[in-house]
Order: sequence, then structure tokens, then C-alpha cells
Amino acid sequence: MSILARLCCCAAFQPSIVVVNGQKYKLQRLLGEGGSSFVYLVETPGNELLALKKTRCPFGSIGSISPAMKEVNNYKRFQSPYIVQLVDFQVCQEKDGSKTVYILLPYFSKGSLQDEINRHLLNCTEMPELDIVRLSVGMARGLLCIHEANVNDDADVTYSIVSAPYYEDASLLNDLELDTFGESQQSYAHRDLKPANVMVSPEGMPIISDLGSCTRALVEISSRQALLQLQEWRSEHCTSAFTAPEIVDVQLKSVITEKCDIWSLGCTIYAMCFGISPFEREEQISGASITYAITTGKYTTPPGTNRSPKLIDIIHKCLKVDPTERPSSGELLTLLMDLQGELVS
Repeated sequence: MSILARLCCCAAFQPSIVVVNGQKYKLQRLLGEGGSSFVYLVETPGNELLALKKTRCPFGSIGSISPAMKEVNNYKRFQSPYIVQLVDFQVCQEKDGSKTVYILLPYFSKGSLQDEINRHLLNCTEMPELDIVRLSVGMARGLLCIHEANVNDDADVTYSIVSAPYYEDASLLNDLELDTFGESQQSYAHRDLKPANVMVSPEGMPIISDLGSCTRALVEISSRQALLQLQEWRSEHCTSAFTAPEIVDVQLKSVITEKCDIWSLGCTIYAMCFGISPFEREEQISGASITYAITTGKYTTPPGTNRSPKLIDIIHKCLKVDPTERPSSGELLTLLMDLQGELVS
């Protein structure tokens, strides 16, 4: 190709544009992908950077788009500075009959809490304990908002969907189609809390994200079918190293509550302290399977650690195999705030 032709090609190049509800966004780069979803960094006409999650729903049915719409509903449901807030969304009808769900979210240039942990590992440094406790307080506040929400908080929402309206009561979102404890005063649980799902704001605040796994908290496994459904759901939505034993080894006739998030937060605090989740570390040092370590609650802290006994005790309280022995999100928040007060005094 001649130099002139190459110059013409360059001059003719136009950045990719995506339109959501009539607003144009310039695609900058791919941030991540998983399953049928892709997350892009996009730029508004006003030069603001946002994250755009694009999910392809190949069958185009309400059942096909339900998981994505469930995530949208959760962003609308929980209003907290410690939970990511929805910017905009749209469902578009494609020519082949499929649908594409676009979800616009804030972009966090500092990345996730996992990125922060990795930076300390690469630099052979430790995260300061005050930072650990401050971040933990923020996450506990976010969980408290999720755990105190109930199904009666839902308001009618008008959705921007091309070709067909969307109503949550027809969305097949019956919480894994498992048996639940009635329709009133039911809280929610995140169910996949981990460092990679906690973003860090420019001010250094933790922001709980990825609400696609968030469901009603109280679930009773009352049948073999429910057991198999939860096992399938777990394999798609949960990260074993941060997942509570009652979900890792779900049992018939068992009850799963929001206390699974307390376990996950305990694992996350441990990872901030030592750079790895407690049960991944146990697998490395003892050779035991991670599933065995989780279901037996077998883990240790590195010898000679300089982490305060009170912080280690909070981790121990979170990582009780019996969910009823774990603190509630409110109780955990109180413990963390008391420790924070001692560290800053």
C-alpha cells in the first residue's frame, strides 16, 4: 500500500460509537469480559469516562434477558455511597431476533480492591491497618444497605426496551426458583463479595459492584431440585475462595441467609491483611483442597504477623462455619468502627 493510501486510510478512520438512549459514547478499550458480557471503557461527549457493560441475549426472550435486567433492578434498588450506582441502561432489539442489554456504570480509574492488593504484593509492602479497617467499614456499610432492603422497597420502573416492555413480575426472576420465606420483609444478599467486586473511588472509598449475583437473602433448600439449581447457580456466579461453606457444600433442608456475605467480607479483610484469601493460603501451605478447608473452617494466619489481635479476632468472628455464630452486618460494622476509633485516637 502506498504512503498516500495509508494516509487516506488513517484519515478515514473513525472511533467506534455506541448509542444508549440516544446518547453517543465513544468506545476507548475493552476492560474485561466474561460469559456473554463485555465491559468497555467509553467516553461521553463531555469527556467523562464511564464503564459500559454489553450483554448479548441470543434468544431475545424475557427469560434470556432476565439475568441482565435483574442486575439493573439491583442497581436501582440499593441507594448507598458504598454501592455502585446505575448511570443508564437500554435493551436493544437486534435484526437476528436477539437482544443486547447495555448497562452504563461509573468508571473507577483506581481499579478494584484486588488491584490494590496486587499493587502491595508487587511492591512487597503491606496495606496499612487503618486503611484496611477504613475500607472494611465502608464495605460493611454497603452490606448493611443490601441486607436491610426488602422486597417491599421495589417501585414500579419504566424500562427503555426496544420492541417490548419489561415487567419484573414476568421476568422469571424467582430467585433461582427456590423456595423462599414469603414475600414480605425479605432482605437481600450479594453472594459474590470479593476484592475484585469492590471498586475504589477516587477518594479511596470502597464501592461494592457487580450486583448480578444479588438475590433475596433467605433461601430454603427444601427439595432435590432446589439443591441442584443452587449448585448450578453457584458454579456460574460464585468464587469459591470467598464463598461461605453453606453455599460451597449446600445441604438439603438447609437455610441460606445474608450471613454468607459476612463470611465473604471476612475473607476479603484477610486478603487485605495478607495478600491472599485464607482458604487459598491454606490450600497452598497444607495441600488440603479449598473445599475441605472452607467447609471445615480450617485456616491460619501467617506466623509473626503484626496485624492487631482485634482485627484478627474480627476475621475469626466472620469465618465461623455455622452462619448463626457470625455477626450481622450491623454488629460487624460496630466492631469495625470501634477498632477504627482506637486506631485514629
